Parts: sequence; C-alpha cells; structure tokens
Amino acid sequence: MEKTFDSIQEKIHYLEEHACENETLGVTYSEKSSLFKVWSPLAKQVTLNLYETGNEKNNSLIEQIEMTQENNVWKVSVDRNLNGLFYTYKILHFDGKETETPDIYSKAVGLNGNRSAIVHLENTNPINWNNDKPVRQTSITDAIIWETHIEDFSSHENGGFSQEYRGKYLAFTEENTYLYGDATSEISTGTSYLKDLGINYLHLLPAFDFENDEQNTQYNWGYDPKNYMVPEGKYATDANDPTVRIKEFKQMIQSLHKHNIGVVLDVVYNHTFTYDYSCFTRTVPDYYYRHNEQGELTNGSGCGNETASERKMMRKYMIDSLIYWAKEYHIDGFRFDLMGLHDVDTMNHIRQAFNDAGMEDIILYGEPWNAGSVEIYEPNVPADKYHLGELAEGIAIFNDEFRDSIKGPVFDAQKGGFLQGANGFEDSAFMNGDIIGSLLANTQIEVGDFRLPEDKNWSKSPSQIINYASAHDNLPLYDKLVKSLRKDDTYERDEELIQINKLNAALLMTAQGGIFMQAGEEFARTKFGDDNSYQSSIEVNRLDWYKVQENKDLVDYYKGMIEIRKAYPPLRDQTNQTAEKIHFTELRENILAYTIPNIIEKNPKWKQMAVIMNTSWTPEMIELHSDLPLPEEWTIIANRHTAGLDSLGVQVGHELLINPREVLIFVSE
Repeated sequence: MEKTFDSIQEKIHYLEEHACENETLGVTYSEKSSLFKVWSPLAKQVTLNLYETGNEKNNSLIEQIEMTQENNVWKVSVDRNLNGLFYTYKILHFDGKETETPDIYSKAVGLNGNRSAIVHLENTNPINWNNDKPVRQTSITDAIIWETHIEDFSSHENGGFSQEYRGKYLAFTEENTYLYGDATSEISTGTSYLKDLGINYLHLLPAFDFENDEQNTQYNWGYDPKNYMVPEGKYATDANDPTVRIKEFKQMIQSLHKHNIGVVLDVVYNHTFTYDYSCFTRTVPDYYYRHNEQGELTNGSGCGNETASERKMMRKYMIDSLIYWAKEYHIDGFRFDLMGLHDVDTMNHIRQAFNDAGMEDIILYGEPWNAGSVEIYEPNVPADKYHLGELAEGIAIFNDEFRDSIKGPVFDAQKGGFLQGANGFEDSAFMNGDIIGSLLANTQIEVGDFRLPEDKNWSKSPSQIINYASAHDNLPLYDKLVKSLRKDDTYERDEELIQINKLNAALLMTAQGGIFMQAGEEFARTKFGDDNSYQSSIEVNRLDWYKVQENKDLVDYYKGMIEIRKAYPPLRDQTNQTAEKIHFTELRENILAYTIPNIIEKNPKWKQMAVIMNTSWTPEMIELHSDLPLPEEWTIIANRHTAGLDSLGVQVGHELLINPREVLIFVSE
C-alpha cells in the first residue's frame, strides 16, 4: 500500500479512520503459544524479533518471524513456549524508513526497558497474592494521602531498613523497622510508621519504567516515561530479570494492603521522555503526539512534546494500561501528572471504564494545569480547573488555591499566606476569603456572617477537590516557612515554625475535600531550600527518620488531627450538605472561627465542631456563630500543643480570647 499525505493532519485523519479500539494488543502468552498483535496501519511490513537476552547491547537474536496484517493490526502466533525470551518489532514504514521498537503494550521488559519480555505473569505472584484485596475508601473525601518517592522512603541509613532493600520496593515489606535499627526504640519507621500515623493511601511518585540507567545511582523523580505498563527496574533487587521487578512491586502492594493502606500510582501520560525514539513514534510515527498547523511538535508539558489523549488509540492505550495496573497489581488509585494536557472526554472515559469494571472506588485525581500552551481544540476541551464542571463524578483535582492561600505562592519563596499571618498586608496576594473558600472545597460563597467573592465557588462538590499544603514540587512546607519567616537559611528545628506547622495540620484536616500530604510534612521535612529536587542528590531528597524523634510533638499533632478527621464524618462529607451549613464568623485578617454542624449522622457522638485559629501577632476576642443552636459547654480536643480524641478540658459559652499562633478545636457531645 503506497500512501502519501499533504500534511500531518491528513495523516492523523487517515489513522483515526483505521483505529482498532476493540482489539487486545500486545502479547497474549500461554505455555503452548504466544499471540503478538501491534497496531500500525501504515506499515508496509512488520517482523517479530525474538531474543535470548533483554540487554540490547547483546546480539542475541534467535529468530525473525514475519507478521501479517488483518484489519490494520499486524499479528503472528508462535506455537511453542516462549517464556523467558525477549522481543521487539521491526517495522518498515510506508515512507521507506525502518525502525525497531519494544512493544508499546509491553507487560515486562529487560534491562533499561529496551526489549520487551515474555513472562508467565502468574509466576510473578507472591505467596497468597490471590488473597490480596484492594484497600479503598468509599469516597475520595475519606482519603488521607501521603506522597513519597520509592528511594526517598528508605534510603537513609537511620531508617533501620536492610541495606539491600534501601531505595527498593522491598523496603515497604519490612516489618517493625525502627530508628537506627534499635528494636527498643519507640520511634517506628517505614510501613509501621505509616500505619501508626493513620494515613490510608500511599501515593508513589512514578514507579513505571522511565528513561534511565537502571544500574546507575543517579537520582530521578521518574517523570521521564518510557514503558507505561511495567514497573521501574532501578527499584528492584535485580533489574536484569524482568520477573523480579514485577514480583517485588506486587510484594510492596501486598505489604501496604496488609496495613490497610491503599496505593496510588502517579501516571505521566502527557508526554514521553523522548519523541524520536519513543515506542509510540517508532510504531506509528506522528500519531500519538500533538502538532501545530505547521507540523511542529507542541510542548504543553515543557518536556519537548505532548501526547494527544483525544486520539482514539491514545485514549485506548491510557484506558487499557490503567485497567491493567488495577487488575494485575491491585492498584487503588491514580494521580495524573499535568491532567490539564488531557481532554475531558478521555478522563471521563477512564472514569467510566473503571466503573464498568466494578471499580467505582478507584480514586482518580490530577493536576488541573499544564506547563505551556494548550493545543487542545474544540470539540475537545482540556481537563483543567476551568472545565471542572464537565469532569465526571469521581475525578478530583489538586486545589492550588488552598496550597497558596494557606502558606503563600509557591513561586515566591519569601511571600506568605494565612499561616504566616501575612493576609491583608500590602505585598500579600491573599485575604481570609481565599482560605475560607478553599476550606469549603470552593463550593460556597455564602459562608455565615459574610459573602465570598463570586469566583470562590468553582467546584461542584468536595468530592472534586484534593486539598494540600505541599507536594514533591516546589519547597516542602517547612522550607517555605523558613524562607518566608526567617532571615537566614537555617533548617533546624525552630519552635515558632513547628507551631505554625501544627496550625497547618489543624486547617488541612478540618477542610472539606480529600487530604494530601507530602511525605514528612508532619515531621518538618526539609530539602534545605531546594525547590526542584528532581535530579538532586539522594542526600537532599531522602526522608531523615531522625526528624520523627526530633519533632515527635509535631508528628503526634498530625496523628491526632487525623484521628479527629476520621472521627467526625461531616469533615469527610462528599456532598455539599455540610459545606452549606459551615458558619464563619467575620473577623479581621489572619483570624478564623467556624462551626461545622453534624447534620449527616442520625445519632452522632459529636453534634457540632468549632475551629478557632489566630495566626496574627495579637490576641483577639471572638464570638462563635452557627446555623444551629450553640451548646452551653464545649469539649476541647485540640489546642496549640495537642490534638486527638481525648478531652483537654471544657470551654463554657461562645465568647473567648484566642492568643497569637493559637488554635482551638471544640466539640459538643
């Protein structure tokens, strides 16, 4: 078949007309035969290459087998047991160019992901894998998500992890690890620490196969996609054996599930590390990427290219690979990097695909922005903050307004927000109304004694919102506090900053929406002022478990606030019922007082909650207001030092003095 096209757009139109959305692509393995299928409608010839080894530097070619085209899919069945071999496709394209590529649908790969592997997946299952059950919450508003990088988690020698497991998947399987490996220590580390903290989801920075030397120690966050359906080999104890990374990844999941912690995988479909040498380009040139009218690559990712989620086969690929991770690896949720570069229809199709598969409780959330210009054109619209109303129920976004109004803008280290007591000052971009809107998941403008600006209710319900103060990007919370409140770059414990960190916990855990934390936010994690540590040393990025001991009061405060959040269902209401009844008293800047009624439980333990916070430098007399009758007596469950379910005393009446840098949380029994 000889084809010529006047433009890339004409070529894309042709390929869209020859899509095969119902085909099962990749290799289907059995001990008797393996069926290979690859979509490449414009190819003139496709050959299956079988190799003895997975290292592309080894010339271990065993056999080349011609494939035949049927309904735009190239196929061949090899009727013998190929378990343990490796393969690629050699593709002769319509324009005469020839490429060799791993399978886009690789389920296993050799070293560095340059050759696909044929494995019997059942043999990669850990003992009792079939009894492993996903750990999921009823709604994303029940989620308390803790974000970490696999190497960060266990690379520090003071974490008590086995030396051979540091920076690896298997560190998450180690039970009862302690600070400095001292079993008599009261300071747990690792998975035991997470269980004790009370989080219910672990968010892993990219752990699929990304572009790197898997035998090199160079640090990388992993936002360099290569093979989307395979675990990264660097975190396995043997990157050469394609089964080891799969089994050890499953062991990690199994261990976290044992501790009732779900696992969220950070997925990066918006770009690939390279364009020219990606599996996508080598298989179907141009198709999987966006171009402008001049045929040039668009770059909304800031990484040199962006994928085209609105195309039929890219959309299919995203859905197929996500469902595969959920079924094969028992993943509990997905976080979409630069989700604003995907189109709304694709995200809604992904949500529907999980629902149709009986996985309505898989959580989905993403970044509602991009890193450049938006080249998504009508009828497609980007899945960003401005099109949140068009996203299906069950897709949430990061609330950058909460992030910035609580601690100041991420791109200006010296400027503060509510926590620093900076609201209302001449150089501040924020006012109390900004943080109030975010505490209500940006669903309301009528908030009690006053009215918020019209642009503060851009969300349909709290189930669309993930609130957070810090993430792997930009400065950790503690470093932001140092930069905005200290005159020197000293990142040791500072009593004032620790206190402000506690105030963050109180605000975050009493907000409507899902909750997200950067690993170590709760023990004043520092990266020593590095605001973009994606390739910095492991010494900068790793978790220093000594901080858990040094800042035990802060850890205990976060733990107590998590207990409070779990104990009071109105804080986790996925509907607007609670948000509509939360009453804010109108106060001067940097002082908040709000009551949260319990109207969703029939026989509640607590009928009402009150939160009062002062981040200013002077005391303030406040009076609580509520849409419900106020009790004569409140039970105090949190103050500036302690938070939890135990009574810290009684507050009589509704008027009180709130001191600077103070927080008080009351409940009515």
